[in-house]
Amino acid sequence: MSISQQRLGLMFTLVGPGGVGKNALINAVLERVKNLQQLPTATTRHIRPNEVQGREHLFVTHEEFWQMEANGELLEWQEVTENRFYGIPRATIESGIASGQDLIADIEVLGAAIIRSAYPDNVILIFVAPPTLEALEKRMRDRGDEEVEIIKRLKRAKMEMPYEPTCDYLIVNDDMETAIDNLRAIITAERSRRALLNRRVALGLPRHRIAYCSSVIVYHQGDILWNQETPNLPTTRLLPGEFPHEAAQRWLNDLLQIDVELEQLVSGSWGSHLFVPPIMLKHVPTPHFHQITFVYLFAMTEDINLPEGWSWIPAADAELPAQIRDQLSVSHRAGTGD
Repeated sequence: MSISQQRLGLMFTLVGPGGVGKNALINAVLERVKNLQQLPTATTRHIRPNEVQGREHLFVTHEEFWQMEANGELLEWQEVTENRFYGIPRATIESGIASGQDLIADIEVLGAAIIRSAYPDNVILIFVAPPTLEALEKRMRDRGDEEVEIIKRLKRAKMEMPYEPTCDYLIVNDDMETAIDNLRAIITAERSRRALLNRRVALGLPRHRIAYCSSVIVYHQGDILWNQETPNLPTTRLLPGEFPHEAAQRWLNDLLQIDVELEQLVSGSWGSHLFVPPIMLKHVPTPHFHQITFVYLFAMTEDINLPEGWSWIPAADAELPAQIRDQLSVSHRAGTGD
């Protein structure tokens, strides 16, 4: 039985736009909830006056950060803003889970998706949202944030908000005390749920699970690869310990019988060489589980013999989200030189 399957310690992960008040929420519940410990993430940004080294973060130099990455000490890392890096220490999470220690942390959305994929039974994703982006901007201005920081966070917030439906809980931080009460209630509920799930396992009963998949839109000269049977796009479940981009690469290699390199996957514009970010996430609830699908785009440069059941159809005829259609349009213009 893996660390994740034991469902011992829980990892309460707050995600959402910068400046929305995640750290204030964490500090408040740490004072009011017993047996809860903050997970310090590694970062290259400077320490703030109200922070303590090793509590909110491990504040390291760029050289120290890359040494941690080279030593395999980081589960993942991201460049959240230009030349400002954050990483999740692997050993701290695993020791907390194995010992039954409940952890809480503020982690950016892709990092949160990665640790959820690695520890699906232990990670609880809580999206903290502002009432509006206008309210978020006012909050940052009222507390005296620098203009350049406000611009960066608002730009990133527009990318982060679509991840809200993929989380387990939503807290709209319109009133801090109400938000604190909501977070405490979530922690209490999940601890109760953990006790029940562990009891179900002891009785040999199944527990509710989240299924992770990777899907690829294979694109060629204005057409996409399509199957009349569901799923219409090449889609596969993630294998244990497999990153989403690795699953996409594996499935394309098996399906198309060609060598697909990771560099050929069109993805999000941010991430690290450890993790190729998707162009979008899809969340589909079913009666028995929730399916989170990482969607990638693969632009083919040559014709191939298609597997049985697959055909090319015009991209305009496929039922695709607007975000995907926009990306296909950009990729097509880039490929044609328009």
